[in-house]
Amino acid sequence: MKEKIKQVNDLCLANGAYINQHGKKTVSAWSKIKYFREVFGTEFGINCVIQEHSDRYVIMKCIITKCDPEHIIATGYSKQYRDKTGYLEIAETFAITRALSFMGILLEDITSKEEYEELQIPVQPMNNEGTTSANNRYDVEAVQKILKHVSYAPHIGKLDFLFRANKKLLEQVKINDLATYNSILNKFNSKRDEITTQNEV
Repeated sequence: MKEKIKQVNDLCLANGAYINQHGKKTVSAWSKIKYFREVFGTEFGINCVIQEHSDRYVIMKCIITKCDPEHIIATGYSKQYRDKTGYLEIAETFAITRALSFMGILLEDITSKEEYEELQIPVQPMNNEGTTSANNRYDVEAVQKILKHVSYAPHIGKLDFLFRANKKLLEQVKINDLATYNSILNKFNSKRDEITTQNEV
């Protein structure tokens, strides 16, 4: 099992590694899940269960099992607020990636790249030597600025303007890093829902 975990981590380091604001290596959620399944196949089961689903938030639990459902390898939790677009899917993904981290599929940081983005904490792509990738092909700092402007957008017109004004950059992100692009779209949609709700009150 240790050999396979190392194999997954090596694949993640080569394709999906990032560095956080403290200089620690983190891994994208898609790479953890993709390479976990590629290397382990159906050897382990992934079971997500809603622990709590209130009017305000959902708490998701992920259990990784081996053959016997009672043989638990690792668990992970995620809490997401319901005012966020796709909150169930986000909670499920984050719970899975945290469980995989506790299983040993991580580089240096338990928190995944997408979780950092959800907190609006910048992470930088890396190559397999652990340096900022020259193949990034889009401006990460510019993306962070867009997300900051989105969070402070006072009305939908401003959101539409931000999307149109940064269309070229967003296309570059979409081509090179689909997970980040989807995260950006979620930010736009979440803010749009927030503004719409405020206007209806």
